[in-house]
Amino acid sequence: MTLTIPDMDEAVEQKLRVLAANHGRTMEAEAREILISAVRAKEQETTAATAPPALSAKGKFDHMIGIWEGRGTTDELMRELRGED
Repeated sequence: MTLTIPDMDEAVEQKLRVLAANHGRTMEAEAREILISAVRAKEQETTAATAPPALSAKGKFDHMIGIWEGRGTTDELMRELRGED
């Protein structure tokens, strides 16, 4: 695949050249790594944003605190939550 980026800002091109030199890569290889990293980060953002709140929240089980209090064992609660009564 060939990717051409016309009208690249000269300052950005110069910074890309320096980054590439610092990493011992060509400008093309450096641009490839930057694009791969950016796309993967975007995928992770999208996945986190679309995940159910219980999975993406910092305290992913906070909504369950106290839910089984007085209801028996954890196994019994899980069967109830799955509708296996």
